[in-house]
Amino acid sequence: MGTSWIIEGTVDDRWPINTRGNVGEVFPEVLTPLSYRLGVIAAERAWRNAYAELGVAVKSDFTDDDPVIIGLYGGYAYLNLSYLRILGVRAPGSSPEAIDVAFFGEGDPPPYEPRKGDRNLGSTLRILRSVLGALGTKAMPSMVADSVARADAHRAACPPMDAPDEDLLAYLHAFPEAFGPAFHNHMLSSGLASIVAGALADACAAAGQPGLVTHLLGSAGNVKSAEYARDLYAIARTVRERPSVATAFDDGMDGLLDRLAARRDGDQAVATFLDDFAAFTSDHGHRGPNDWELSSRNWENTPELALVAIDRMRMADHDLDPAARLADDGARREAAVAVVRPHVKGLDRRNFDKALAATGWWAQAREATRDRAIRIGAPTKQVYRELVRRAAEKGGDPDPVRVALLDPLDELPAYLVNPSAFADVLAERGALFDRYAAVEPRFFITSQDEVPTIEELEAEQAARSVDAVARPGDVLTGASGCQGVARGRARIVMDPADALDLEPGEVLVAPITDPAWTPLFLPSAAVVVDVGALMSHAVIVSRELGIPCVVSVDGATRRIPDGALVEVDGTAGTVTVLDA
Repeated sequence: MGTSWIIEGTVDDRWPINTRGNVGEVFPEVLTPLSYRLGVIAAERAWRNAYAELGVAVKSDFTDDDPVIIGLYGGYAYLNLSYLRILGVRAPGSSPEAIDVAFFGEGDPPPYEPRKGDRNLGSTLRILRSVLGALGTKAMPSMVADSVARADAHRAACPPMDAPDEDLLAYLHAFPEAFGPAFHNHMLSSGLASIVAGALADACAAAGQPGLVTHLLGSAGNVKSAEYARDLYAIARTVRERPSVATAFDDGMDGLLDRLAARRDGDQAVATFLDDFAAFTSDHGHRGPNDWELSSRNWENTPELALVAIDRMRMADHDLDPAARLADDGARREAAVAVVRPHVKGLDRRNFDKALAATGWWAQAREATRDRAIRIGAPTKQVYRELVRRAAEKGGDPDPVRVALLDPLDELPAYLVNPSAFADVLAERGALFDRYAAVEPRFFITSQDEVPTIEELEAEQAARSVDAVARPGDVLTGASGCQGVARGRARIVMDPADALDLEPGEVLVAPITDPAWTPLFLPSAAVVVDVGALMSHAVIVSRELGIPCVVSVDGATRRIPDGALVEVDGTAGTVTVLDA
């Protein structure tokens, strides 16, 4: 017997295939009991309700309330590929393979094996009604406004930071009630966005040109995940124009805001920068790495994350404005339509035309509802960190991630009263957390017997470390994320906060990306990601910013030498090492 994580889910025998694909973007790190108890369980319930509303889910799909769609195995979050494929099985004109391409895209998943109960005529008819409604969309779906209102209401209900522990703890425990409906909206928009995008992908496949789907999707405009980069770029451009501010950046990130604040009254340029940056964090400070995790950093509580991105952007000697990169986006889309449309006949052609018109709205809705669901977590994170700070004054652990290893319902209240009583527990769990954080989780888990112990993961990590490093002439193959070809030196970045070595014009090579990485896209010549798919963050953002992108390049961060000259072909989905 080996050592297991603090909390382990149970693999459902009916829905056995679980994958790190896609969920690795929102939960890239070890999943804490704090987020599992308060976030994942609420998200599971909301996801099931959203799929029932779409017509996908039927009562017989699940036997109990235990999480199945979002699993926790071997310390990490997983998505249930078996169940998500049901959308492709039951949706008219779709397929399990289309779901794989849209959401997961890599990893050579086990093939779909039909089971009794998978197909359901009533479900198919209900989904058809949802699809027809989605294809007819000509404006921002109403679920976006609902999510905005919910996020605003939850923030308004946040108690002041000097409120008693009991009030702050009650607000923390109220998170699932506020988060669930917003996540429900996100899963509704995600499901409909995938169906609409799937219609375009199917048409491209019928034309024998599957790679053209990225041209058809193109830039949707006003996508939240790209908005952060555009806003930071505007600030970075003004930094270049203000020597006194640029000089402060030259002196390093440590204490940068404090140094600037000390000069605010005597320097208008500094005052303007600080105001601009404060406006940015007010609008977008809820985002950051691992941003579904309630103990994680965001741009509000760790502004250095955004300052590093500004620093990288200001160093560019060329215009990073996405508008220039997207100048021929419309022409590419029209050319792709001209190739694909003749291969689509009858009703399928009509639906193809509707999908072309609707896909932009659903891409925006998916990212907007995701943004607002995460925004609900921002004041919750603030309250949680205040509780951690207060406990630290009584001798507790000052690290929010360490304290998140306590059960928020049963252990955290007692910890706040007497932190020293949990010192041994936190030390033991913290050491285990560090071991899990140092390994790469299995990409697929297909049975309870495959849920690994930490000892098994450590052995696999040791074996993986001897992967062959790519040499000049080697071509690494992935999936097309955004069209275009670019050359540059590869820069391996494992954490967006440690991107100070990323020079403008280099190729960003990352394990996985979430919104905290978005501002680093702009100064990069291209983006290469270990994992990803058609609906993944890296693909959506690279399309919006007009940056060549290849995702699902297995082992890219291990195999591509840091500093090697590479050519990224975003259309073909390849990365060629030119020299080391």
